Amino acid sequence: MLSMAFLVLMSLFAGILTGIIGMASLTLYPVLVSIGVPAISANATITVATVGAGIGTTMASLRELHHHWKIAFTAALLCTSGSIIGALILIHSSNASFKKVVPLFIFAAGIMLLCPSKSSSNPGQQRGLITTILGWLGIVLIGLYNGYFGAASGLLMIAVLSKIVGGKYVTYNAIRNFSSFCSNVVSAIMFIIMLKIQWNLIIPLLIGLFIGGYIGPVIARRIPEKLIKTSVGIIALILAGILAWQAY
Repeated sequence: MLSMAFLVLMSLFAGILTGIIGMASLTLYPVLVSIGVPAISANATITVATVGAGIGTTMASLRELHHHWKIAFTAALLCTSGSIIGALILIHSSNASFKKVVPLFIFAAGIMLLCPSKSSSNPGQQRGLITTILGWLGIVLIGLYNGYFGAASGLLMIAVLSKIVGGKYVTYNAIRNFSSFCSNVVSAIMFIIMLKIQWNLIIPLLIGLFIGGYIGPVIARRIPEKLIKTSVGIIALILAGILAWQAY
């Protein structure tokens, strides 16, 4: 009972982070591994449960999505296409190789959080064709990464969308929430069919992720993003060091 309550609390925290910047995998992966869940199964289980967070974040982001559905659907389609490839790579990976590469992803996530890209302050700023094409290609590659593991993929998506969309952080964060939800749904279906899911953990994870996912975008409207990114970035670097020590 205590472990289930702990999972709910951690998934609540992960859901809040997901709604703000996209950190469910980064938060929950070490938790599941620490209780004995194999690495790939842990990642697949998190992806399935994160669908609950996606429902919450999308519901809470409807205000920002109201006038941006066209670009949101475009981003979601490209991101989901990449996620299919990333999910297939994960399905054919071994637990040993996955454990060794995860700390590198988390370390990179921490660096990106502490050294964020500058976003455009002018939503009407003209962007060149090459920049736009590279931006949309970046969305596909982020989707691929998200389908494979996804730690800090939300930050990568925000960095790219800030250049494609511009404007306020909450706007492209809302587009990122919707895109991540769509890609996670597809990846989750693939994982359910082809990988072992820890179904006994899904309910507590879903509960926390849904509630936290709904709360996250609300918090994002009120707390300075720099403070959030700096705090999570430091934690990510510490966590990467711990997981690297265990893996190598």
